[in-house]
Amino acid sequence: MDRHNAGEFVEAERLYEELLSVHPTNADVLHNLGLVALQLGHADRALRLLQAAVDAAPARADLQAGLGSALVLLQRHREAIELLAPLIERGLDLAGRRNLSIALTRSGQPGAAQRVMTQTAAESDAEHWATLGNICTDAGDWRTATEAYERVLSLRPDDATVWSNRLLMAQYDERLDPSTLLDLHTRFGQRIEGIWPAIPFPFANDRSRDRRLRLGVVSADLGEHPVGYLALPWLQALDASKFELHVYATRTRHDPMQQKFQALAAAWVEVQHLSDDALLAKVREDQVDVLIDLSGHTAGNRLPVFARRAAPVQVSLLGYPATTGLRAIDLRISDAWIDPPDLPCGVEPCVRLAQGVFRYAPPEQAPLPAEPPLLRIGRPSFGVFGNYAKFGPEALVHWAAVLRAVPTARFVLKAAALAEQEQQSRITEALGREGIAADRLVFLPWSDHFQHLSAYQEVDVMLDTLPFNLAGNTCEALWMGVPVLSLAGNRPAGRMGRSLLETAGFRDWACANESELIAQAQALLADPSRLADLRRRMRDRLHASPLLEGQGFAQELGDVIRRAWAQWCDLQPEGSTRTHHVLHVGCGHPEAGKLPPGFDPQQWRELRVDLDPKVHPDFVASIEDLAPVPSHHADALYSSHNVEHLFPSQVPKALQAFHRVLKPGGFALITLPDLQSAAEAILRGELHTPLYQSPAGPVTAHHLIYSYTPFVESGNPFMLHKTGFTADTLAQSLRDAGFERVQVSRHKFALWALGFKPQVDHRP
Repeated sequence: MDRHNAGEFVEAERLYEELLSVHPTNADVLHNLGLVALQLGHADRALRLLQAAVDAAPARADLQAGLGSALVLLQRHREAIELLAPLIERGLDLAGRRNLSIALTRSGQPGAAQRVMTQTAAESDAEHWATLGNICTDAGDWRTATEAYERVLSLRPDDATVWSNRLLMAQYDERLDPSTLLDLHTRFGQRIEGIWPAIPFPFANDRSRDRRLRLGVVSADLGEHPVGYLALPWLQALDASKFELHVYATRTRHDPMQQKFQALAAAWVEVQHLSDDALLAKVREDQVDVLIDLSGHTAGNRLPVFARRAAPVQVSLLGYPATTGLRAIDLRISDAWIDPPDLPCGVEPCVRLAQGVFRYAPPEQAPLPAEPPLLRIGRPSFGVFGNYAKFGPEALVHWAAVLRAVPTARFVLKAAALAEQEQQSRITEALGREGIAADRLVFLPWSDHFQHLSAYQEVDVMLDTLPFNLAGNTCEALWMGVPVLSLAGNRPAGRMGRSLLETAGFRDWACANESELIAQAQALLADPSRLADLRRRMRDRLHASPLLEGQGFAQELGDVIRRAWAQWCDLQPEGSTRTHHVLHVGCGHPEAGKLPPGFDPQQWRELRVDLDPKVHPDFVASIEDLAPVPSHHADALYSSHNVEHLFPSQVPKALQAFHRVLKPGGFALITLPDLQSAAEAILRGELHTPLYQSPAGPVTAHHLIYSYTPFVESGNPFMLHKTGFTADTLAQSLRDAGFERVQVSRHKFALWALGFKPQVDHRP
């Protein structure tokens, strides 16, 4: 269990299998092995094991809940609901309730999901608030979602996944202005990046400017997903003589579209089970030259890996229509319609592609466009198909204005969440306040992709959402012959519609205001025969536009990447390719993974220092003086959880020794417990509540202050903590020892400090 809880899934799997060989029908072993198999991405095996655990002990609700969690992760939501819902009466635990609520939300029942979560008191349960925030986002309840996300971030301020969910939700919230959105994203970047962008970790990559570059793509969506259809054209068109494609897939999709992407990749790596450290090490080991993020703050992103500089050049593209907030992203690819040059672009430098940032690969099995419903039923039909979270109040007002201007029209709405009566009622009541009768509304259930495409046959003209425009749905509508009218918003996410329509050759449908929206809607419906002709010829027009042509996009993107690569090569200092030496003080037993991934073994040689000769260090020395280590010996020094074991009077001497052994310009990277985090937990009444799971076991605020008790009690009194630091006191201690450019960040209950030895030491 310890290995499992610490995230060491491969080793945990091995140990569970040994137990299973001795106890083949033990329900707990079957259950735990099934969970590990799921975390390693072995879905079929996981389900067999979890079902076997339930069969071995059918009366145990916890085992059924475990099987339900697997069904949720595998997106078999209806089966999960059938299994988990009856368990509520048997005292379904918080984790089970979270999984049930997720399954309900994904099945179009966010209201029911919200009720499941709000029936449970969980003041200090971060997972509870995180799930509630996600559910309320899907239900369009921005106020409650914001409160829930802020609650979980007060408990886990470094949770990048919750930050991303919070930021994506903020894009849907029209109450927030662009400056507030930028501030939120900047706060995320500052929190998640910490000191990492300032650490001069060199890369082993060949600096040749004109060679074939290794292009890495990180995405959860390279399959049957809107991003997959928008990425395929230019990835297929990339010049293989200039770029070698490596895909790091953060989600397995098992569909024909994914197979197309796999065929393009020189390497396809499933990384959903890898920690951020492991993925960072993998990308560096692969010597990726340019790493592209295709997710932004959407599900499955790995922005913390980008935050720690996984590749020499890092790019954000397509998956998220706004800044990531990361300084470590060198370029954000956009266009002049989404990001006009006179408006702030975000934290990253913005490159605007001349012919737009969107391309589209139409689905091969799409039905043919049908006659407009205006001709079939003698009545015009407007429609909106998409994510219910994007149906903002402002959009409803504009849609109502169009419907009032065309009083005979019906309004067809299709979204997963609209399967639930209470969400239909919300839309009906909101439009009713705008004078639109309920009998004009048609709600369609969500469906598989072919049926979804067929449903466009029920619409004459599609209306885009605000404040977050549609992208994949707009492309689908156009492919099915349906005109799309988009009203520009006040943020990049609200200007995607204009970009798509400009690229597709329908710029008149990109409206600047409500009056233009109404006028375009009336003009399209004024001549039914012209509308039918447009529908028949739409695919030919799209083929003649840049929207379906990937070659030009791939060429322009390739040129941008080449320029960024050349700039990086030009900025590399002399000697950056030589072997560097890192002094690892308090190294303990030699084990892989003890150094942070930035210390790439292709570039760094580890020099180990420890007081215990039994661990066979390069130098047997105390960190108080490091006497056996020559002065000016190492390019870097790494100390993990050592300094807190010294008395306060010993700390200055140790830090001065760190300074002495570094070469001029070298840096020290030091991590130790964060007393402020411990104090915050104590103020919440959580002195002995586990804060996180370490390889040795759960760690509490008490451990942060005094030491990890099991280590001390097992005969290691030197593990006692004799001092402690906040970010400010640690920074001042490093400056007092002669370090400059000192930075300290708080991350997951630890302090991470970076300090540089001056090129010229002016101390007396």
